Amino acid sequence: MKNTEVQKLVDDTFAFIETAESIDELQKIFDDSRIEIIKKNRMDDETYPQLHFKITADELKDVDFLINSDTFSKDITKLKLDPLTKLLYAICWKNGDLKKVKHIIQGVTSNQTDIDDKNDGLVFYQFGKYLTKKSGEPIIDQHVLRAYEVYRADKTDKSIDQIRSKSTVTKKDKALIDCYKLWLATGLTESLRKNEDFCYHIDRVLFALGKTIKAKRKTTVANIV
Repeated sequence: MKNTEVQKLVDDTFAFIETAESIDELQKIFDDSRIEIIKKNRMDDETYPQLHFKITADELKDVDFLINSDTFSKDITKLKLDPLTKLLYAICWKNGDLKKVKHIIQGVTSNQTDIDDKNDGLVFYQFGKYLTKKSGEPIIDQHVLRAYEVYRADKTDKSIDQIRSKSTVTKKDKALIDCYKLWLATGLTESLRKNEDFCYHIDRVLFALGKTIKAKRKTTVANIV
């Protein structure tokens, strides 16, 4: 996609979002002729079904002894665990994700509204905050932030190119994440924000948008070899 096409798609998408009055109305965005191109990158509901449960800090207050400074304590595997806990631990172990769990726990248990003290694991930390189901706490990833950053960026080819090529979330994005959360609190209609878990539905749209506008990696001889 050309940058001019990207800018129009982003502007049309955010204009739709900011005027939507309900979740049902918001979901019609994927059938809007100006925006339907993003439908191909919509999050798969079978792979990522909506999470209706929440996790509170009180529920995790006894978990600290299982976590050391980097990851789950190895001693957890010596405890008497129920089959589901063992299965989920095994999946985290096999995927090399044990170190990510601490960031989710920090997100759940933190009372901070921003992430100024976090320098790594920002996506998982914010996911933990989302799991508390406090209003205005979204799920974020590179695609969501890419879409939002293009929306608020200076509309120059250079800035758009840089944003579209970005593929990671780092500590440099902390201010952007806070701006995104502020937009969720102030940039939408009041009636939409009254819907439970409205952030989840916004994130689904912006995930599809951000993935659609991501710059394709150029094929080079070195890549082929």
